[in-house]
Amino acid sequence: MVILILKSLSLVIKKSVMKKLFYLLIVIAFVSCQSGSKKSGAVSVEVVKVVEATISIGGMHCDMCVASVTKGVNELEGIESVVVSLNDSTAIVHFNASKTDLTKIEKAIEKRGYSIKENSLN
Repeated sequence: MVILILKSLSLVIKKSVMKKLFYLLIVIAFVSCQSGSKKSGAVSVEVVKVVEATISIGGMHCDMCVASVTKGVNELEGIESVVVSLNDSTAIVHFNASKTDLTKIEKAIEKRGYSIKENSLN
């Protein structure tokens, strides 16, 4: 009888300890998950200055020329958009001035075998 009482008392103690350990693990998991979600007060804001340039291009004769110029300019970092027109041999380029500049764009066009007649920043 005493053995039976001790066994049942042992089970009650084990259940109580296990229950406390379980709750402790839940609290630790909750606290550790919350510590990673704190955000610092500093916020980084990048100001992007998009510039439009119109470039007159010499030597374009067909749609393949248009595709070549478009591809060459789009390979540069910071290009937002390129519209090349065969009718008036111009390229209108919108680009991020902090990542590229007009000189790099002109070199990319000249690298494809075309000449720069004139350009203007709008």
